[in-house]
Amino acid sequence: MADTGGGTQLVTVVAPSAASWAGTFVAWSRGAYGCWSPVSFPGQPAQPFQAQTGYGGLLPISQRVPGDWATPTGLFPFGTTVYGNSTVSPTTLYPYHHLVCGDWWDEQPGSPTYDTFQHVPCGITPAYGDDSEALWTEIQPYQHFIDIKMPSPPDNGAGIFLHDDMPEGYTEGCVALPNAELDAVLGWLNPADSPHILIAVG
Repeated sequence: MADTGGGTQLVTVVAPSAASWAGTFVAWSRGAYGCWSPVSFPGQPAQPFQAQTGYGGLLPISQRVPGDWATPTGLFPFGTTVYGNSTVSPTTLYPYHHLVCGDWWDEQPGSPTYDTFQHVPCGITPAYGDDSEALWTEIQPYQHFIDIKMPSPPDNGAGIFLHDDMPEGYTEGCVALPNAELDAVLGWLNPADSPHILIAVG
């Protein structure tokens, strides 16, 4: 790879085709001599993990359209906060926000707060609400999640998360893992190590 984001932690998600709903997930750590090695997570099966991806397949971020349920391909950093409907944080290295009524992710193109977490008073639907996610209502997928930061502009990728897997077997454009594996990864990610995620077709 020409670019790994400059840090010492990298997650790769590689799908067999652009039409896939799943990909091979590996968390890597860069050692002192620059070599990358897969991480071993105590209590979890050996990597690779199987990750769910979007129902719309995988597309380069430049080709993605809001609402197409495609997982964007490319190299992206992670956000700075872990969120979740669970009262228990999976990490000691990131701030953790326990979701409550009124917590939204703004996904309306053109909104000044596009692709960010927002809180409004409980019971109020914000102006961007029709195109956005009421996070506290998404109990199954959002026990825990971290944002995968999309480039902006253009406004063609919002609410792309690494989150808990879905019973349907696919996501709406995110990357998802089984709960225990997700929590292990979230507990390993360290903002000091500039972690990135590479999503590709290979």
